[in-house]
Amino acid sequence: MRETALRPVIRVIKEKCVNCHKCIMVCPVKMCNNGSGSTVDFNSDLCLGCGECIYACDHHARIGIDDFDVFMQALKAGTNMVAIVAPAIATMFDGEYLKFNGYLKKIGIKAVFDVSFGAELTIKSYLAYRKKKNPSIIIAQPCPCLVSFIEIYRPGLIPYLAPADSPMVHTMKMIKRFYPQYASYKIAVISPCYAKRREFDAVGIGDYNVTFKAILDHIDSTKDQIASYAPVPYVNPAAERAVLFSSPGGLMRTVERYDSTAASHTRKIEGSPEVYHYLAHLEKAIKNKNIFQYNLVDCLNCKMGCNGGPATPNRKKQIDEVEMKVEKRNLAARAHYGKHRNERSAKRKLEKLLDDYWEEGLYDRSYINRSAIFKRNIKIPSQQDIAAVHVKMYKKDERDFLNCSACGYENCEQMAIALINGLSRPDHCRHFLEIEKDLLNRQHKAEIERTVTTVYGHTIEEMNKSIQGIESLTTLINETATAVIKSTAVIEAMVENVRSIHKTLEHNAENVLQLNASSLEGKNRITKIGELITDVSAQSDVLLQACKVISNIADETNILGMNAAIEAAHAGDTIGKGFAVVAGEIRHLADNSGHHAGEIEKSLKNIKRLIDTSTESSTHAQVQFDTIVSLVGSVKDEELNIRKAVETQNNGGQQIMQSLGEVNALIAKIKAESTALLESGRTVLDNISSLKTIH
Repeated sequence: MRETALRPVIRVIKEKCVNCHKCIMVCPVKMCNNGSGSTVDFNSDLCLGCGECIYACDHHARIGIDDFDVFMQALKAGTNMVAIVAPAIATMFDGEYLKFNGYLKKIGIKAVFDVSFGAELTIKSYLAYRKKKNPSIIIAQPCPCLVSFIEIYRPGLIPYLAPADSPMVHTMKMIKRFYPQYASYKIAVISPCYAKRREFDAVGIGDYNVTFKAILDHIDSTKDQIASYAPVPYVNPAAERAVLFSSPGGLMRTVERYDSTAASHTRKIEGSPEVYHYLAHLEKAIKNKNIFQYNLVDCLNCKMGCNGGPATPNRKKQIDEVEMKVEKRNLAARAHYGKHRNERSAKRKLEKLLDDYWEEGLYDRSYINRSAIFKRNIKIPSQQDIAAVHVKMYKKDERDFLNCSACGYENCEQMAIALINGLSRPDHCRHFLEIEKDLLNRQHKAEIERTVTTVYGHTIEEMNKSIQGIESLTTLINETATAVIKSTAVIEAMVENVRSIHKTLEHNAENVLQLNASSLEGKNRITKIGELITDVSAQSDVLLQACKVISNIADETNILGMNAAIEAAHAGDTIGKGFAVVAGEIRHLADNSGHHAGEIEKSLKNIKRLIDTSTESSTHAQVQFDTIVSLVGSVKDEELNIRKAVETQNNGGQQIMQSLGEVNALIAKIKAESTALLESGRTVLDNISSLKTIH
């Protein structure tokens, strides 16, 4: 087989990586990682795909890659497909793993095969190889991570790898050869391991590596319930104790069916880093004839075996809880073959069945020496190169080699190799950082001393200037405070005057209101007087008319008297004398009446003239009173406006007083702060002066 690039089965989410190097710490091969940048990346051709970094990363920056998405797309497209299921399925779904087959049938899988039977075929292939070749040691190869480790990092162990396929590949080849109805179907492998994809690429069979984790995540997202499905049996024959293959030592326990002493000459080892440490030194141990030789190495990458594979949910569970379900299946499988029969009979029955599905050469497997990939990517430095790096890392004495693994590597030598290959940085070394920190501290101290000496004089000068400025500022603030206090007193007096004016205006407002009322009353009385004068004037006119009538009567009476005198003269002495006396009296009365009527008329005319003058004066007074009332109204309105303005000034004065109080408080605070600033400046000056004595 020719060397091909290894398919990536792990991906880095760089935005989540914090470069903590925990992934390097748990990685069994270290040099596939590159921690020289801001994140830890890795070389997929040197990565084993073991998944240890996935579980070690608390930031979820590394995830496994499988074929679940393209698998589901193919099913939706109607692709004919069968599935093979790894023995670790017994640890899922509360042991009701056959109901999972019902689920697979529901989503479109045509038939489901049990890899446990493929494990039985694998044991048969191992035993056939041992019988034919009688090798000194056989390294089991079901774990693709360990196969990759041997191919890349320990190619000297390739001759000891079992030249037979894994149980999964045995199962797929069995389908192609012995189930012609499914020979053209795509095969989905339901597995606990991301690295299985590389095995399928290497042997050229297996279309989809679908991990337990991906299926479980999908089932959770769809709220499906496996318990609701009816159990569906596997298409292929049932396995016997090979159902244990997913547990550590499962291969060895299956071999014990044929060799009861298998445990005594089988090295059972699993888990990282133990299994890699063992394999790294195995070639040397094989050549050492003084070391006890095991002829079978039952090895797995994961401490819980495939039951705790990186693509299962079991790694955080208690191991007995997980393996109990596998053991329960083992008892049921053995009972299936051994019920009412002895062990030998059960064995014969199973062997006959296996013979029907096994052919020589069908399940053979070869391997690729991929060490050239390692050599192309990683330089193996000489001890002189490593020593030179140690010198640069300040590692000269034995106590300098901490081997603390803080950098992610097992020891200082591994770290040096990583540095030579550009896979790490010196500042990842704790010892280097401490020395660098000490050197930097010394340099900084010397620089600080020089800087202090250089800056001291200038700083003192500037601080003295600052102190002087602060003192001047303090003086100005004190003067300002005094001026503000004086201004406050003046403004307080002004505000008090405004208050006094406001009170006076309030009193004037009352007087103006009374004046307004009196003016209105005077106006009303003048109006009434004018009306009375008008009435008197009218009565005067009547009296004048009466005087004229009296005057006319007097004139007529006088004429009558004259006529009576004439008549008395005609009447004689006796009658005429008495009549003449009467006539004389009548004339005298008429004269008096006429005289008095004239006097009355004259007086009435004077009175009429005076009344007319009074009427004119009354009318003028009424006009003046109208003007007074109007002016009083205007005065009242103006006084109201003035009072409002003064009231506004009064309120403003109150606000000014309040603001002045705040200003006074602020000035006092500024004064206190200025004093404190002055004291602080002097303290700073003293402290700066003390810097000169620091060494």
